Amino acid sequence: GSRLLFPLILLFGAYIFVHGHLTPGGGFQGGAIIASGFLLMYLAFPKQRINKKTSGLAESLSGLIFVGIGLLGLVFSGYFLTNFLPKGIPNTLFSAGIIPIIYIAIGFKVGFELTGIIDDLLERSR
Repeated sequence: GSRLLFPLILLFGAYIFVHGHLTPGGGFQGGAIIASGFLLMYLAFPKQRINKKTSGLAESLSGLIFVGIGLLGLVFSGYFLTNFLPKGIPNTLFSAGIIPIIYIAIGFKVGFELTGIIDDLLERSR
């Protein structure tokens, strides 16, 4: 059952952080849901672990994307994290400029960070 639920949990987490500007949710909540999917896999298959280098690289890259978006706002408007992209039609996916992109970066950052914390805690408990 875990192998079936895992991709669905990841998809739900991605849905939460992509639609965070339209519905309750956002990057942190979606990232926590993604980490709970990895926790489920750890509990179902205790011998399997994620690659720490890949996880650390993805976490760092998502943090750099967040900072890069902030710096682009600084370049285009003079203020860090300014919403420099055009706003679309209200209540659509592309209606908030850079906000969904920021939520995606935060979602991946939180998801990989919490997964790393869970992995470290499970390693230390052995």
